[in-house]
Amino acid sequence: MKNRERLLLTLAWPILFVVSSSARAADDASAWKAGFSRIVITPEKLMWMSGYGGRTHPAEGKVHDLFARAAALQDASGHRVVMVSLDLVGVPRGMAQRVSAAAKEKHKLERADLMFCCSHTHSGPALDQSLTHMLDMKEDDWAQVIEYQKWLNARVIEVIDTAMDDLKPARLATSVGNCGFASNRRPPIGTGPFDHEVPVLRILSEDGSQLRGVIFGYACHNTVLPFYQWCGDYAGFAQLFWEERHAGATALFFSGCGADQNPLPRRKVELAEQYGRMLALSVDAVLASGMSPLGGSVQSRFREIDLEFSSVPARDELVRTAESTDRFQRTRAKLFLKDLDAGRPISPTYSYPVQVWKLGTGGVTWIALGGEVVVDYSLRLKKELGRGKTWVTGYANDVMAYIPSERVLAEGGYEGDTSMIVYMQPSKWKAGLEDRIIQTVHELSRP
Repeated sequence: MKNRERLLLTLAWPILFVVSSSARAADDASAWKAGFSRIVITPEKLMWMSGYGGRTHPAEGKVHDLFARAAALQDASGHRVVMVSLDLVGVPRGMAQRVSAAAKEKHKLERADLMFCCSHTHSGPALDQSLTHMLDMKEDDWAQVIEYQKWLNARVIEVIDTAMDDLKPARLATSVGNCGFASNRRPPIGTGPFDHEVPVLRILSEDGSQLRGVIFGYACHNTVLPFYQWCGDYAGFAQLFWEERHAGATALFFSGCGADQNPLPRRKVELAEQYGRMLALSVDAVLASGMSPLGGSVQSRFREIDLEFSSVPARDELVRTAESTDRFQRTRAKLFLKDLDAGRPISPTYSYPVQVWKLGTGGVTWIALGGEVVVDYSLRLKKELGRGKTWVTGYANDVMAYIPSERVLAEGGYEGDTSMIVYMQPSKWKAGLEDRIIQTVHELSRP
């Protein structure tokens, strides 16, 4: 493997810079600036991990550090956007709101200009969000989670600040590769749809001589590892592997619509490393190919839409469920009863984030959807908006629940129904959510 990797990387670099030079004439109109930053967000104290409800105690150590990375982009008109990539299980809504408020005050960035993405690693810390209620934690454990969340918020603000300070003239290009380890996990396993595309955004220095960074994505759960060690899973290894081979450059990962996709086989560190290398080398293969330059323009839009739940439980039902032998059902019922007792009715809807960035005229339409989004959304949007120039990010801006397609919602199972229990939502979604989300994407994608 090592010899093949060296050969690929050796071949990649000359081609990369030939492509950069030949594309320069086509991209003279661009006037991009780009800035990067990376900061460690590994908890300073051992604390509970998130991702698996069956965990019984805090983390025991680490395989490697967890990071927050940021890429700031500025177009020819001075419009700036920032993508944040986090080695975390989710993006707490409260964190996104607090960090966005700070970025607006410091940098005049609007909410649409900030995209918060996470890898959804299941070997990261518990966060101050709904999913954490699935853990059997005590009050002291919760206090530690809230303390970490405050520290994390400050680190994410810092990584954005540093990326903004790093803005320098740059050249951008994009293309799409392929990587094949993701498999549909809904029964019968391996027979359902998948999305093996690896979208890549390359950022060079203004003269094309320096590779400054890449943004890339893949639609697959980061669930190789099941243990009690901090680790970014395959996505963490992919970013670190790529950065080690491109000194001084930064790699930012985003998770695609991989809610119903698993890396198979799994459950060994060696496999997480292998998938990380595969993905990083897929990125380098894209860099070695003919990439399309992006003109210097960016359009950013953001909207929250109300998605309806199929039902809201009544108090008497919650009282009965609060005595259930199922810990997750019991916890959810007690949380809702606490809200009702405080005069906070259970909402029949959830305010769901949809974001669209358009990079370059006729270039990339980059869609960011909240929650754990199943692969049907990516396949449909690429078909409707154009394959090769449409990126679809899940797990973005707020991870509140699974987002099933109408097909998955009708079929039921974990992604379509029962996962709403561990996310502490009142019920499964009401039918019609897929078209509601897709329609909003189309509206935000118009010129």
